[in-house]
Amino acid sequence: MYGYVLHGWPPAVGKEYNAYFRRKENICFDQGCLLWGYIIIIPRTLQNAILKEIHDGHPGIVKMKQIARNYVWWATIDADIERAVRDCGACLAVRPEPPPAPLHSWPWPVEPWSRLHVDYLGPFNNKYYLVSSTSAANLISILRKIFARFGLPKRIISDNGPLFTSAEVATYFQGNGIGHTLTAPYHPASNGAAENAVRSVKRALKKASLGNEDEDTALNRFLFSYRNTEHSTTGRDPSVALLGRRLRGRLSLLRRDTDERIRDRIIASELRRDAPLRVVAPGDSVLIRDYSRRNRKWAEGVVLDRSSPVSYSVKTSDGQIHKRHVDQIMCDKNRKSRFSLTKIEACDRPRLSVKAEDGSEAREPREMDELANRSSPEKSPSSSTDQTSPVAPVDHVRRQAAEQCLQKK
Repeated sequence: MYGYVLHGWPPAVGKEYNAYFRRKENICFDQGCLLWGYIIIIPRTLQNAILKEIHDGHPGIVKMKQIARNYVWWATIDADIERAVRDCGACLAVRPEPPPAPLHSWPWPVEPWSRLHVDYLGPFNNKYYLVSSTSAANLISILRKIFARFGLPKRIISDNGPLFTSAEVATYFQGNGIGHTLTAPYHPASNGAAENAVRSVKRALKKASLGNEDEDTALNRFLFSYRNTEHSTTGRDPSVALLGRRLRGRLSLLRRDTDERIRDRIIASELRRDAPLRVVAPGDSVLIRDYSRRNRKWAEGVVLDRSSPVSYSVKTSDGQIHKRHVDQIMCDKNRKSRFSLTKIEACDRPRLSVKAEDGSEAREPREMDELANRSSPEKSPSSSTDQTSPVAPVDHVRRQAAEQCLQKK
């Protein structure tokens, strides 16, 4: 280095002198020392002594570099300062933690209750929450009650507490097909979901303690409000995410229930129909719609009973029992023969009134038949097959009736 500064720099130098070669224009020789500007370039034999002086007081890496830049320099001074601090036991003991890593969130579960983050709170006012005592058997008992309500999860995330790392708990999880993930020790952020829940619950319990409220009542009220409030991350209520519905509370009374709205609409639609409800009683003769392949629309039957306000069981003439809606039933109690499908009795037929040739009222065909039978001689059983009753009077009456109809037209 002395020779290069006194006699000139060659076109190229060795690798160890590259840092000096780049600064050759500012390196000079003064009073037996090499200077880079106004900073002294320390030779290799004195570098450790200078490092010890700069490290006096354990100022740290950054401070040591700031001090060195004001007085001394050599090609590897930054690396040598970092090495000196790493080799110092006192500096290493109080060294701060490294910068936090980028946020890595847990993957979103595919279905509810598939992954649970658990932790217990306590001791708080000499109580543990989630467990009543710090034993693995008690933890298993509490988890068994929870799983009986909501089912077994696929995976549980917990810290490295003594309860969760016990062999008894590991056997219980393995026997029920539950995966168990332990977070990094002394790193609460790895189980941040459970830690945030513990912090929120602890805050609610402190408020209850300051307000002289019962802790169990305050805890239940907080949990009810929490489960019915939209979550900032998911945008859904925890109760809706797990159960598919919001929990009914006192504020729900301000809204009308769905069944009340539907009932009112049903009543309104029923009132729009002006027709009164037709009712038939057991034992009534009715006509019901016939859906068999008999090419008839109605069938006669008798009402057996009323199965609902608008449904009846009817027994038809063929002995079968059918269930029909009141809209499929016809009944007229005032006129028995109006809907009769049987043969009309002779007494209900209209009487045919015509005038005979002599001006007297002619009789009906049936009466004329009886009159002809009475006027004819008695026949023996043996001769009844050879003779027939006279039909001339009947034909005469029918002819007179037809002529009378033609005259009216």
